[in-house]
Amino acid sequence: MIRQRNRYFNDNHMKGGLMSLELRDEVLMLIDSKREDDYWDFKVKYHTNSADLLHDIICMANNRVDRDAYIIFGIVDRTYEVVGVRNDESRKTQQQMIDFLKDKKFVSGIRPKVELRSLMISGQEIDVLIIKNSTDTPYYLTEDYQDQGRRVRANFIYTRVGDTNTDINKSADINNVEYLWKKRFLLTRSPFEQVMKRLANKSEWKRDDDTYYNVYNPEFTITISDDDDEARGRSEFYAYTLTDSSTTYRNISIKYFGTQLYSGVVALLDGARYCTPTPDWGFLFFGKHRIDPDYSLKYFTKNSPSYKLNEFLFNDDDQEASFARRRFFGVVLLFESDFEKDAFLAYVEHEKNVFIHKFNSHAREFSWIEADTEKHREYIVSRLKTGEVLNQMLSDFRSIH
Repeated sequence: MIRQRNRYFNDNHMKGGLMSLELRDEVLMLIDSKREDDYWDFKVKYHTNSADLLHDIICMANNRVDRDAYIIFGIVDRTYEVVGVRNDESRKTQQQMIDFLKDKKFVSGIRPKVELRSLMISGQEIDVLIIKNSTDTPYYLTEDYQDQGRRVRANFIYTRVGDTNTDINKSADINNVEYLWKKRFLLTRSPFEQVMKRLANKSEWKRDDDTYYNVYNPEFTITISDDDDEARGRSEFYAYTLTDSSTTYRNISIKYFGTQLYSGVVALLDGARYCTPTPDWGFLFFGKHRIDPDYSLKYFTKNSPSYKLNEFLFNDDDQEASFARRRFFGVVLLFESDFEKDAFLAYVEHEKNVFIHKFNSHAREFSWIEADTEKHREYIVSRLKTGEVLNQMLSDFRSIH
């Protein structure tokens, strides 16, 4: 990860920013492999036949490896030479790709989600069409679509196995079709992955006292119980940004047929108006020796179980809870991914003078905070200032990357 952090600053000029840096590393690896496979396909130019484009997108959306797939434009698919797409007359924008899919007759109106990104590789600009992974498979049309004699057929299910797409005039083999339906119903996922996915749909869950159960799969339960750890009695710094700084801690567990899949701690904040799993610790090191951190922070990443539970437990119809949540995330950081977190912490460490200046010139005095000792109060204020300054810097970081 340190190597990735260092490379971030070396490649800071790269077009497309932070996420393109991660994508660029992967695309370079795929080019170096000198082959195509289940989730990537090289094209020297954009499609001139829109039926072929639609067919390729559907095949990639229905891939068998359960991940984002890539159609990479500007690479010769036999020699893997990087030629770029700058002069390609058929080149499209992301909005054109989205509009292209919008009017196609997909079953239930659910169509693949795509993102188009440009990268600079070997002095050439290439485009990567990212077809997002989803459990909405299989994607297929309910009405034929044709262009220049090529036809994507209604009710045909296309997929990609190895480096080969299902022929446009055929439907996929039954075992591949069966897999795609299993994927839709989460039957290809572990119990833990299934319950994490189901948390996103709150209407599937019913509450009975301190236990939630899934109405379609009642073997999944979420239980909040008393916490006997007296050492957790003191409120964390983020509680002091709320109207009521008192905090109660409780245990949370997710079980499947009684087997515990996840356990953690939730904090009932602002007089129990707002309930959230406790966030993770992060650290900033401004010296050469990464032993004792100079500053500490609290954070979530959006793909983490704790943040998925944060969203699950939050009642967005409750105005008091909404207000408390906004204040909470004013001092607690929320990252899109672990990659963004690591790159941002590297950025702050690189720009330590900016951070220190913002920290020292922070205007808020937090005069309302009461603590057991003056030292404890200074600790709370320092953590609150750190959280607010880092959230400001995270916003700046995203705007320039």
